[in-house]
Amino acid sequence: MSNQRPHFEKKELALSGSPYVYLPMDIPVYTVEVSHREEIDGDLLQRALDSTIQRMPYLSDTLEIDHGAVYHAKNPLPMEAAHAAGPRVVGGKETNYHLLDLTWHGNKTWFSMYHGFCDGQGINSFLESVLYHYYCLKDGVAYDPMGIRTNKTQMSEAETFEPFSKKYEVSPDFKMPERKAQTAPYHLPEIIRTPSGSVRDYGFRLPSDAFMRFVKENGTSPSVMLSMLVGEAIKLVHPDADAPVMVNVPISIRRMLGCEETFKNCSSRAVLPINFTPLDALPFAQRAAQLRGMLKQQMNPDLHRSVYNMLGAMYGKRMAEAADYQEEIRKPASFLTTCHDTFYIDYIGIIRKTAYACQITDVRFLCKPAGGNTLHLNMIEHNGEFRISCLACCEITPLTDALEQVIKDHGLPVQRTPEQQFSLPLTAWREGL
Repeated sequence: MSNQRPHFEKKELALSGSPYVYLPMDIPVYTVEVSHREEIDGDLLQRALDSTIQRMPYLSDTLEIDHGAVYHAKNPLPMEAAHAAGPRVVGGKETNYHLLDLTWHGNKTWFSMYHGFCDGQGINSFLESVLYHYYCLKDGVAYDPMGIRTNKTQMSEAETFEPFSKKYEVSPDFKMPERKAQTAPYHLPEIIRTPSGSVRDYGFRLPSDAFMRFVKENGTSPSVMLSMLVGEAIKLVHPDADAPVMVNVPISIRRMLGCEETFKNCSSRAVLPINFTPLDALPFAQRAAQLRGMLKQQMNPDLHRSVYNMLGAMYGKRMAEAADYQEEIRKPASFLTTCHDTFYIDYIGIIRKTAYACQITDVRFLCKPAGGNTLHLNMIEHNGEFRISCLACCEITPLTDALEQVIKDHGLPVQRTPEQQFSLPLTAWREGL
């Protein structure tokens, strides 16, 4: 049997995937693991997947290379809810060249994606729709979808809008901030570059009401507050740190660009100084409010519209002029030179409070920390709790022990979950080329 990749019918250019599709190496899948109260019925899950793809056929697309340009492409091959104990290799023959995948085993389901195809909102639309249809079928109830895209609503063009395909209007008096030379952020010495291998997951659970009350009392936001708690833990473990502790906060900018419905990559990041800066002299609440203000400044719509105008022109020019894909991936990739220190916090938000949400006992977002060389925290709210996963490619128990103590010192109830390890397969969307 031939391993040659089939040809698929081209659609629009995959401009929003540019930072990923021209990387010289394959990257790990991004996976959402959902635990259920009962064991999964594979036949019902397949029917739920079919209903989801019927409503959002673009989720079954793949990517197609033409000379040096990369396009979204129609993929008529079937999508399978596969019985497997974890995520599969996404994008190659095993998944019929689909860039989203669904697997299940026992009481768990895994929703996986290639990041060059979509971002967290894209995979969230996928899993929400599948779970909605699954629980409607399993329970024999037409649940209120609570805004989830279901087969009872029509697809709109806004769902497939390419964020880099237009020029955005910017306020006439806006000026891009000057780039100033900055001290390199502190790198956690316990984090050793580990491009391959498993990821350790150190988990915490905090009651939503107690945590949000603490956040509001200090005039800040959940991501800033967790960043400050992590910063205090770092200061306990590394009191002699010789550089600022910085946090990277991924942000969706769909609302700023007016493309709230798109499933495609549409994000940026903010960077905040958490410790070992002049802000350390301020009382805790004042520092929390200052950091929130700094975060707001970095979420200026004109700033991101300007950046997207620049990147859209650059990505479009590259794909228009690209003649040979192999030559393109030999060019330097800015994604590989981005500084990811000191740590990331990805505040994913809240899982919709549907009538069947109580049947979902846990949700974990699994990803490989950038380059295997940083600390990455995922934060999600579900069923009255914030679930926090501290992800690293090496052992960081002293740091997570310190974080637990810091949370308790602030009077917050916290529960540790047993340390887990997971491995994520590499994507294979170029398989057979």
